[in-house]
Amino acid sequence: MPLCSFVTLRGIELSDNNKDNRTGEVHVEGTQFYKRNAIGRTLRVALLIFVGFVLAGVLLTWAAIDAGARQAYKEARDIRRALRAVGIEYYGNMASIYDPDRPDGLSVGVADKIEQISTRTGDVILYSWDDEAHAPIQFEYQKGLYRVVYTDAGDTGGYAAGTEGDFHVYYSFEVLTFESE
Repeated sequence: MPLCSFVTLRGIELSDNNKDNRTGEVHVEGTQFYKRNAIGRTLRVALLIFVGFVLAGVLLTWAAIDAGARQAYKEARDIRRALRAVGIEYYGNMASIYDPDRPDGLSVGVADKIEQISTRTGDVILYSWDDEAHAPIQFEYQKGLYRVVYTDAGDTGGYAAGTEGDFHVYYSFEVLTFESE
């Protein structure tokens, strides 16, 4: 028996004495081309298109909600100015625009005057009023699905009262409706 035997397999010499666990496959250098599955590629493209539409829908919905919220905020700022102007007018007539016994907190005729002065198209609920400064302390403005709540910061007094405060804009939608039968 020879000390070393050589076997030639597809252009590669393998030795019995060589214990490096070679598989015996021929390594071909260069670009390897594989046949791609058409169904897998179609599914990937369809998934990318679906994800693109979902992201575009989310982005457009967010942009529409944001634009509506900014519009509601601008109208609430106008209402704050109108409340202050009507409050000063009623003070001149020795009356108050705040009536806590009414559901909207406004005296009779105040809502019409505020509508004439401001650009509002929603509902105003006056929660509290400063009779000394003739300014709103807290009110709520509702327009469609938007709700804006103004709360006076209370940091200023006198003529500047009611001009600095926090506006919080909320967006809501109806999830369930329970009606009496």
